[in-house]
Amino acid sequence: MMSSRGVFLAQAGGGRPRVRGRARTPAGRDGGCPVWPPSGRREARPRRTTLAAELRPASDCVVFPKLAEKKKFAFLRELQQFHTLVALFYNFGKSWKSDPGIIKASEEQKKKTIVELAETGSLDLSIFCSTCLIRKPVRSKHCAVCNRCIAKFDHHCPWVGNCVGSGNHRYFMGYLFFLLCMICWMIYGCICYWRIHCATTYTKDGFWTYVTQIATCSSWMFWMFLNSVFHFMWVVVLIMCQIYQIACLGITTNERMNARRYKHFKVTSTSIESPFNHGCFRNLIDFFELRCCGLFRPVVVDWTTQHSIDYDQTSGSGYQLV
Repeated sequence: MMSSRGVFLAQAGGGRPRVRGRARTPAGRDGGCPVWPPSGRREARPRRTTLAAELRPASDCVVFPKLAEKKKFAFLRELQQFHTLVALFYNFGKSWKSDPGIIKASEEQKKKTIVELAETGSLDLSIFCSTCLIRKPVRSKHCAVCNRCIAKFDHHCPWVGNCVGSGNHRYFMGYLFFLLCMICWMIYGCICYWRIHCATTYTKDGFWTYVTQIATCSSWMFWMFLNSVFHFMWVVVLIMCQIYQIACLGITTNERMNARRYKHFKVTSTSIESPFNHGCFRNLIDFFELRCCGLFRPVVVDWTTQHSIDYDQTSGSGYQLV
């Protein structure tokens, strides 16, 4: 019970006795979260705040015991997604706009090539392009879509709107890799959305009930999930096929499909012996031109000017470029 002097001072001071200093809120165990209700009293704030703003720090710590850690991991996750998206658009742009390895020749060079091949009697359509009027380098092919000859032609990709050849094949592989990463992020985001916003779980309701519940919870998110799974399957198949051809066979998609048309391939019923296969590890180093601060020395070949190969009898690797 307060004395008459305390009641008078309380009424004069605005309804409660003044407290010197500011009462500190004791920190909790969850990363410095305040304990609610506070044990001490706080002085009146200079501006008005709503009850929701006052209760927000305490409610966050009650609902999320490790809110600071979750925010930190969320930031790192968003940073990874941002870097993946930037790398995806970079490799897509390089695959789309860069030179895939177009074989160029002036009018004088075209006339000289025709005369030389006609005089030697080697005007063969396997080494001469009748459309571009040039001598085709080894591993090159005339693209009917682009109407031009491409060095080390792999295929014409409608997704990037360009041919895939010696100039942009590495960027195309980077595009596939980061596209696969973004699809995985999309699938992960859909699962996180259902976990938070849909009142169902796979372990509690079973498979079919869980599928119908998440489909009715957000039909748009369910469609995005199905679309992501579909693209995930064909991207995985494409990138695995490309890696197998590059690392294990040392050939391109065009060479694998038309190996019997080229004399430098030895085709059997079960395998294709390629003169450009130097082992899995060496094939990857040469394709991606890996140097690792001088640790590796890739063999860089200008396929726009390479016109012939000979069999090397002394080397154990089989063929060599000449």
